[in-house]
Amino acid sequence: MTPLVSVIIPIYNGEKFIEETIQSVLKQTYTNFELLLIDDGSTDGVRVRAEKIMSIDHRVNYFYQKNSGVSAARNFGLAASKGTLIAFLDADDVWLPQNLSKKMAKILEHNFGLVHSDGQVVDAFSRATGERMSGREGLLLEQMLEWSGTQVPGPSGILVKREVIDKVGSFDKNLSTSADFDFFIRVASQYSIGRVPEVTWMYRMHANNMHKNIALMEKDMRYLYKKLSALRLFKSYWYERKCYANMYLILAASWAGDGNNQARAMQLAGKAIFSHPIAIIKIIRRTFKK
Repeated sequence: MTPLVSVIIPIYNGEKFIEETIQSVLKQTYTNFELLLIDDGSTDGVRVRAEKIMSIDHRVNYFYQKNSGVSAARNFGLAASKGTLIAFLDADDVWLPQNLSKKMAKILEHNFGLVHSDGQVVDAFSRATGERMSGREGLLLEQMLEWSGTQVPGPSGILVKREVIDKVGSFDKNLSTSADFDFFIRVASQYSIGRVPEVTWMYRMHANNMHKNIALMEKDMRYLYKKLSALRLFKSYWYERKCYANMYLILAASWAGDGNNQARAMQLAGKAIFSHPIAIIKIIRRTFKK
């Protein structure tokens, strides 16, 4: 008997893309799954579209909760799910047909707590942009803490064992833009992470993507690093200062770019240098690269 996979899709006013997203799950070559649609207080036509699909495929289940955020919606889905393996999919992303089967083979053959795959970036009309999202394999905790490139591309690209979630905990409802990163770090602190080096899903870029809210991103990251410090995941005091400095530099670059706020970028660059003076070398290198 093949293991049951619980696929959890949190939805908030996702009527525009949700049918394409659901159909990409129903077309999986790995068929032993349940699909849980968690409506996080939508005010559009999501429910009507979901119920129409439910009447055709018994694997699809619809749940409604008062608007509480993406982390609460994923946790709702976890509590209602039955699978020994869990997959998450954002309501605007899409899986390719062999997404689950390739990850199942990887996670069952090796002792990984979580497996991810590469993603293709597409626009609002599902047209490929040419950008590919890819991560890494192995013991990735330090790379994540240091913000040393992308380790796990995103929640739509993962498959994780339920026993892993039971051990490290579910999604932190205090976080929104950084909830995924927080979860990945906690998994990486206990388990090795696997990668399927193929594109098996598509990440959709559009005007409402959460990562464009730089102020919220900064608020989340400050909260998260305080949490990681309390969990004692940094191996030393100076290592923690180094990680904080890297975090401030990433935020500075975000404010200077998408945030279009040079003053805030300069403030955060100053915080990076104060946290770990060697950070000035990175700032100088980035300046001269321009």
